[in-house]
This record gives sequence, C-alpha cells and structure tokens, in this order.
Amino acid sequence: MVDEELHGYQGREEWMGVEYVTLRDVMPEHPRAVIVGLNPSPVSVAAGHYYQGQVGQRQLRRLAAAGLFSLPDGERTFEAAALAAEVGFTDIVKRPTVGEKDLVPGELEHGRSLLASKLGELEVPLVVCVFRQPVEALLGRSAAGGPGLQEARTAWGAQVFRMPGPYDAAAKASAVMGELVDLLGQLPFDV
Repeated sequence: MVDEELHGYQGREEWMGVEYVTLRDVMPEHPRAVIVGLNPSPVSVAAGHYYQGQVGQRQLRRLAAAGLFSLPDGERTFEAAALAAEVGFTDIVKRPTVGEKDLVPGELEHGRSLLASKLGELEVPLVVCVFRQPVEALLGRSAAGGPGLQEARTAWGAQVFRMPGPYDAAAKASAVMGELVDLLGQLPFDV
C-alpha cells in the first residue's frame, strides 16, 4: 500500500483481509455512550472526521441539541466535543462506502461480531444508532424496533437508541429525540 499521510481520525485498518484508509474508532477510556453508524462515507474519510455529509451533520446537531454532548462552535467536527462528554464513535463496517447498497455479502455479519465484542468489552451503557442497521446488528432484526429507545437491550445490557430518519418530519424527529433527552436525564452520568 502507498504510504500516505493520515490526518484527523483517519487510520489504516484491515477489513476482511484488505487494508483500507478509514476512520478509526474514537473512543474515550470509559465511554458513557457510543454513536454507531453503518460505515464511514468516503467524504468523511477524506476529511478525517465522522459524519461530514449534510445528513450526518443534521444527525449530530440533533444529538447535541438532546444534550449528549456540546455543539462545537462554528465547526463541522464533533469528535472533541463528544470525547469531552465521554461519547465515542464507531461503525459496523469499517470499509468506506457510499451506503448499504455498496456493501458486499458478509460485511454486516463480520462487523456485527466485532462491534458487539468491542462495545461489550467496554461495557458501554448506551448505544446511539444513527440508522437501523446498527440496531439490527446489535439486537437482531426481530428485536429491532423503529426510531427511539429500543425495548430490547444488548447482550451486555446496554440500552439502544435509534435516531429518527434524517428527513423525518420535524414533529416526529422532535418526539423521538425527546425520548433521548428523557433517557439522558435518568442515566447516572452528567453531560
């Protein structure tokens, strides 16, 4: 592989036998929550920061408004604010692609076991899933529900919250995010 300089949160990672430049996990030592996406987008990998597209930025602003972490001043990067609040970032699939349609057979299953092991070892108490695929990976398709706090918990006991869709109507998104605000108010940690 050509030795290219990495920046931001870029890293080299082997994924299913091939090395990729991707986004490395951003993880505090004792995470109180971890934001899990499907996979890093090429735009985000190029920038060296999670969720650099318009949709991702909308979702991160929603999480900041709910009180998961502070909204960074004038920046499009949220990792420092998240780390300061003991919140991490990772993905099920570490290979950069545009979306689910570009995944190859076996990638979700491969990522599912790695994700559950990684988060379980850290005893992450709250998993915030940006889209449906991480919920299904952690809880199984039959246990996964719609947006909001999921009824089922992970194998290690974490609560799972699924974000509203990025284009959901404002009233629906607000109601779903209200569930996260309530949950954060009940958990034994400060924002």
